[in-house]
Amino acid sequence: MRAVLRVCLLAAFAAIGTSATAQQQDQTVVLPSPIMVVDFERVFGESLYGQRIAQELTAERERVQAENDLLAEELLAEESALTAGRATMEADAFREAADAFDERAQFVRASREAEQTRLVNLRDSERTQFIERIQPLIAAMMVERGAVVAMDRRSVIRALGSANATEDAIALIDATLGDGTLDPSERPTLRPDEPTPTDDEELIVPDLPDGDGDLSVPE
Repeated sequence: MRAVLRVCLLAAFAAIGTSATAQQQDQTVVLPSPIMVVDFERVFGESLYGQRIAQELTAERERVQAENDLLAEELLAEESALTAGRATMEADAFREAADAFDERAQFVRASREAEQTRLVNLRDSERTQFIERIQPLIAAMMVERGAVVAMDRRSVIRALGSANATEDAIALIDATLGDGTLDPSERPTLRPDEPTPTDDEELIVPDLPDGDGDLSVPE
Protein backbone atom coordinates (compact mmCIF):
# COMPACT_ATOMS: atom_id res chain seq x y z
CA MET A 1 0.00 0.00 0.00
CA ARG A 2 2.80 2.39 0.94
CA ALA A 3 4.61 1.54 -2.32
CA VAL A 4 1.52 2.40 -4.33
CA LEU A 5 1.13 5.70 -2.41
CA ARG A 6 4.79 6.56 -3.00
CA VAL A 7 4.41 5.96 -6.76
CA CYS A 8 1.29 8.15 -6.88
CA LEU A 9 3.03 10.99 -5.04
CA LEU A 10 6.07 10.82 -7.34
CA ALA A 11 3.80 10.90 -10.38
CA ALA A 12 1.91 13.88 -8.98
CA PHE A 13 5.10 15.82 -8.28
CA ALA A 14 6.42 15.01 -11.77
CA ALA A 15 3.19 16.27 -13.33
CA ILE A 16 3.36 19.48 -11.30
CA GLY A 17 6.99 20.05 -12.33
CA THR A 18 6.21 19.45 -16.00
CA SER A 19 3.23 21.80 -15.86
CA ALA A 20 5.28 24.53 -14.19
CA THR A 21 8.05 24.20 -16.77
CA ALA A 22 5.58 24.38 -19.66
CA GLN A 23 3.91 27.38 -18.05
CA GLN A 24 7.28 29.13 -17.74
CA GLN A 25 8.06 28.42 -21.40
CA ASP A 26 4.65 29.74 -22.50
CA GLN A 27 5.21 32.94 -20.51
CA THR A 28 8.70 33.59 -21.91
CA VAL A 29 8.85 37.09 -23.40
CA VAL A 30 11.53 39.00 -25.29
CA LEU A 31 12.69 41.85 -23.09
CA PRO A 32 13.43 45.25 -24.68
CA SER A 33 17.13 45.76 -25.34
CA PRO A 34 18.84 49.12 -24.76
CA ILE A 35 21.06 48.27 -27.75
CA MET A 36 19.67 47.76 -31.24
CA VAL A 37 21.95 45.88 -33.61
CA VAL A 38 21.74 46.57 -37.34
CA ASP A 39 23.87 45.06 -40.09
CA PHE A 40 24.27 48.26 -42.12
CA GLU A 41 26.17 46.42 -44.85
CA ARG A 42 23.13 44.19 -45.38
CA VAL A 43 20.78 47.17 -45.15
CA PHE A 44 22.65 48.89 -47.97
CA GLY A 45 23.10 45.73 -50.02
CA GLU A 46 19.60 44.26 -49.65
CA SER A 47 17.30 47.27 -49.49
CA LEU A 48 15.71 48.45 -52.73
CA TYR A 49 17.29 51.85 -52.21
CA GLY A 50 20.81 50.52 -51.74
CA GLN A 51 20.46 48.08 -54.63
CA ARG A 52 19.35 50.86 -56.96
CA ILE A 53 22.39 52.95 -56.00
CA ALA A 54 24.72 49.99 -56.51
CA GLN A 55 23.24 49.18 -59.93
CA GLU A 56 23.50 52.77 -61.15
CA LEU A 57 27.08 53.13 -59.92
CA THR A 58 28.03 49.82 -61.55
CA ALA A 59 26.52 50.90 -64.86
CA GLU A 60 28.34 54.24 -64.71
CA ARG A 61 31.67 52.56 -63.85
CA GLU A 62 31.25 50.16 -66.76
CA ARG A 63 30.51 53.05 -69.12
CA VAL A 64 33.59 54.97 -68.03
CA GLN A 65 35.73 51.83 -68.20
CA ALA A 66 34.52 51.17 -71.77
CA GLU A 67 35.53 54.71 -72.71
CA ASN A 68 38.93 54.17 -71.07
CA ASP A 69 39.49 50.97 -73.02
CA LEU A 70 38.51 52.61 -76.32
CA LEU A 71 40.80 55.59 -75.75
CA ALA A 72 43.65 53.27 -74.75
CA GLU A 73 43.25 51.33 -78.02
CA GLU A 74 43.24 54.57 -80.02
CA LEU A 75 46.38 55.83 -78.30
CA LEU A 76 48.12 52.50 -78.87
CA ALA A 77 47.21 52.58 -82.57
CA GLU A 78 48.48 56.16 -82.90
CA GLU A 79 51.72 55.25 -81.15
CA SER A 80 52.25 52.22 -83.41
CA ALA A 81 51.61 54.31 -86.53
CA LEU A 82 54.01 56.99 -85.32
CA THR A 83 56.70 54.41 -84.61
CA ALA A 84 56.20 52.74 -87.99
CA GLY A 85 56.46 56.05 -89.85
CA ARG A 86 59.54 57.25 -88.06
CA ALA A 87 61.90 55.75 -90.65
CA THR A 88 60.33 57.72 -93.51
CA MET A 89 59.70 61.00 -91.69
CA GLU A 90 61.93 64.03 -91.42
CA ALA A 91 63.36 64.54 -87.96
CA ASP A 92 61.52 67.81 -87.41
CA ALA A 93 58.23 66.36 -88.65
CA PHE A 94 58.60 63.31 -86.45
CA ARG A 95 59.43 65.44 -83.41
CA GLU A 96 56.38 67.60 -84.04
CA ALA A 97 54.14 64.53 -84.41
CA ALA A 98 55.63 62.95 -81.30
CA ASP A 99 55.03 66.11 -79.26
CA ALA A 100 51.44 66.26 -80.48
CA PHE A 101 50.94 62.63 -79.51
CA ASP A 102 52.37 63.19 -76.03
CA GLU A 103 50.13 66.21 -75.54
CA ARG A 104 47.05 64.22 -76.57
CA ALA A 105 48.02 61.28 -74.34
CA GLN A 106 48.45 63.58 -71.33
CA PHE A 107 45.10 65.25 -72.03
CA VAL A 108 43.34 61.88 -72.27
CA ARG A 109 44.90 60.65 -69.06
CA ALA A 110 43.94 63.82 -67.17
CA SER A 111 40.36 63.67 -68.43
CA ARG A 112 40.01 60.01 -67.45
CA GLU A 113 41.40 60.68 -63.97
CA ALA A 114 38.83 63.47 -63.66
CA GLU A 115 36.12 60.96 -64.61
CA GLN A 116 37.33 58.55 -61.95
CA THR A 117 37.27 61.34 -59.36
CA ARG A 118 33.73 62.18 -60.45
CA LEU A 119 32.68 58.57 -59.91
CA VAL A 120 34.14 58.54 -56.40
CA ASN A 121 32.35 61.80 -55.57
CA LEU A 122 29.11 60.43 -56.99
CA ARG A 123 29.42 57.26 -54.88
CA ASP A 124 30.14 59.26 -51.72
CA SER A 125 27.26 61.63 -52.41
CA GLU A 126 24.76 58.80 -52.95
CA ARG A 127 25.99 56.98 -49.86
CA THR A 128 25.76 60.11 -47.70
CA GLN A 129 22.23 60.78 -48.91
CA PHE A 130 21.27 57.16 -48.20
CA ILE A 131 22.51 57.42 -44.62
CA GLU A 132 20.78 60.76 -44.07
CA ARG A 133 17.45 59.46 -45.35
CA ILE A 134 17.45 56.26 -43.27
CA GLN A 135 18.45 57.96 -40.02
CA PRO A 136 14.88 58.99 -39.04
CA LEU A 137 13.71 55.43 -39.69
CA ILE A 138 16.49 53.93 -37.57
CA ALA A 139 15.64 56.45 -34.82
CA ALA A 140 11.95 55.49 -34.99
CA MET A 141 12.85 51.82 -34.62
CA MET A 142 15.01 52.65 -31.60
CA VAL A 143 12.05 54.40 -29.95
CA GLU A 144 9.77 51.44 -30.68
CA ARG A 145 12.25 48.96 -29.24
CA GLY A 146 13.22 51.08 -26.26
CA ALA A 147 16.83 51.20 -27.47
CA VAL A 148 19.20 54.05 -26.69
CA VAL A 149 22.07 52.88 -28.92
CA ALA A 150 22.16 51.51 -32.47
CA MET A 151 25.27 49.49 -33.28
CA ASP A 152 26.62 48.01 -36.47
CA ARG A 153 26.54 44.21 -36.51
CA ARG A 154 30.22 44.10 -37.42
CA SER A 155 31.08 45.77 -34.09
CA VAL A 156 29.16 43.22 -32.02
CA ILE A 157 30.72 39.95 -30.89
CA ARG A 158 27.43 38.29 -29.95
CA ALA A 159 23.85 39.40 -29.42
CA LEU A 160 20.47 37.83 -28.80
CA GLY A 161 18.26 37.52 -31.84
CA SER A 162 15.79 40.01 -30.42
CA ALA A 163 18.46 42.74 -30.51
CA ASN A 164 19.06 42.32 -34.24
CA ALA A 165 16.82 44.73 -36.15
CA THR A 166 18.36 44.28 -39.60
CA GLU A 167 15.39 42.57 -41.23
CA ASP A 168 12.97 45.12 -39.80
CA ALA A 169 15.20 47.97 -40.96
CA ILE A 170 15.31 46.66 -44.53
CA ALA A 171 11.53 46.15 -44.58
CA LEU A 172 10.89 49.65 -43.20
CA ILE A 173 13.27 51.32 -45.67
CA ASP A 174 11.66 49.44 -48.57
CA ALA A 175 8.15 50.37 -47.44
CA THR A 176 8.99 54.02 -46.74
CA LEU A 177 11.63 55.00 -49.29
CA GLY A 178 11.28 52.33 -51.95
CA ASP A 179 14.28 52.55 -54.28
CA GLY A 180 14.94 56.11 -53.14
CA THR A 181 13.76 57.82 -56.33
CA LEU A 182 10.56 59.15 -54.76
CA ASP A 183 10.17 61.59 -51.91
CA PRO A 184 9.34 59.81 -48.62
CA SER A 185 6.08 61.77 -48.37
CA GLU A 186 4.89 60.15 -51.59
CA ARG A 187 5.08 56.64 -50.18
CA PRO A 188 3.29 54.91 -47.30
CA THR A 189 5.16 54.90 -44.02
CA LEU A 190 4.93 52.56 -41.07
CA ARG A 191 6.10 55.34 -38.75
CA PRO A 192 4.00 58.49 -39.35
CA ASP A 193 5.63 60.29 -36.43
CA GLU A 194 9.25 59.57 -37.19
CA PRO A 195 11.52 61.27 -34.64
CA THR A 196 14.44 63.19 -36.04
CA PRO A 197 17.68 62.90 -34.04
CA THR A 198 18.74 66.07 -32.29
CA ASP A 199 22.32 67.26 -32.16
CA ASP A 200 22.76 65.37 -28.88
CA GLU A 201 21.13 62.22 -30.30
CA GLU A 202 22.87 62.05 -33.66
CA LEU A 203 23.03 58.54 -35.04
CA ILE A 204 26.51 57.32 -35.79
CA VAL A 205 26.25 55.10 -38.87
CA PRO A 206 29.38 53.27 -40.03
CA ASP A 207 30.86 53.61 -43.49
CA LEU A 208 29.11 51.48 -46.02
CA PRO A 209 31.01 49.17 -48.37
CA ASP A 210 32.31 50.87 -51.50
CA GLY A 211 31.91 47.95 -53.84
CA ASP A 212 34.08 49.75 -56.36
CA GLY A 213 36.75 48.21 -58.49
CA ASP A 214 39.75 50.23 -59.67
CA LEU A 215 39.32 51.73 -63.09
CA SER A 216 42.25 51.40 -65.45
CA VAL A 217 43.22 54.75 -66.91
CA PRO A 218 45.08 54.93 -70.24
CA GLU A 219 48.74 55.51 -69.67
